[in-house]
Amino acid sequence: MIPRWRTGGRLLLLTGWLTACSDPEPTPPDAGTQDAGTQDAGTGDAGPREITDACNSREEALTLPECALPLDNTPRQAWLGATFDSDWYRVEAVAPVTAPSIVRLRAGYTVPQTPVSLWLGAYVPFTPYRPTSRVDRHDPAKAPSTLELLIPYAGEAAFRLLTLRDDTSAFDTQSPYTVQAELIPDPDGHEPNNLSPSATAIPLTATADGASGTTTGVLATEGDVDCFRFDVPASTKRISLHLTTEAFSPELPFRFSYLLLTPEGGIPARQTALDPAAATDLRSTTPASSAGRWVIWVQASKALDQDFVMPGDLRSRYTLQVNLSDTEAPGDSGTPPIP
Repeated sequence: MIPRWRTGGRLLLLTGWLTACSDPEPTPPDAGTQDAGTQDAGTGDAGPREITDACNSREEALTLPECALPLDNTPRQAWLGATFDSDWYRVEAVAPVTAPSIVRLRAGYTVPQTPVSLWLGAYVPFTPYRPTSRVDRHDPAKAPSTLELLIPYAGEAAFRLLTLRDDTSAFDTQSPYTVQAELIPDPDGHEPNNLSPSATAIPLTATADGASGTTTGVLATEGDVDCFRFDVPASTKRISLHLTTEAFSPELPFRFSYLLLTPEGGIPARQTALDPAAATDLRSTTPASSAGRWVIWVQASKALDQDFVMPGDLRSRYTLQVNLSDTEAPGDSGTPPIP
């Protein structure tokens, strides 16, 4: 008599063998129907999902129609579905741009968790030819944040390229990121004035002691610098500058600063705010060493070891006042020149 446990074991083995022999031979996939531009992400009950893997280079972003991101704030979704995956896009205006405008880029994940630390980079006009970027470094167990870049609109296509990738080597085949771009008016009516040759003139009005003029501006975009110019007559003895802002809550991502440049290119005055949340009140008085065109640079303060483009903020409106005096104050030598 055969023990019952052995019979059961032999029946199980036989059943498995019969089942295997009864299955039809698998049919090889048709190579002609395989999409070379997709990869299987595998997403559970609904079956595998195919992720389109396009827009992987600068060349594709500039040439492929599917890599165009219209400036109409339409959300677009895509995946960073493999190690070191990166997506490139070009932004395109949907109508002619006739006034100073800003490209607002936003990207992020809308899910509660993702292993990806999303990196958003874009080329910015009037800055060194390398991308400025934002990165969302977060705990994978916590919710991700939305990234934003504010870039002055320029017609050159190279300045309208953006890249998305993970900051390390993570990827996410389950959740797509969302990216969108829109064109908004520049709140600074003097743009573009990022360079001395395109500096905005400050109109001066005669006073009892010389002349005075006031202007306003906004450091709205990445790497924004506002350049202003004014003419100093030979009778001027002193030049006084006064830059003010309101307090900001939440605080700005930078501190205000300004430089005063002589016609010869010297820097006799430089001031920097200390607190990005407090109201800014910067003043300086310097001797008028020569007549001619003087220039003021208003910009976000940056340390010498900070090799990156400073962010902008649409709220950062300031007021700049210039006073020229024909009398010299006793003992007032102004801000020492910067070597």
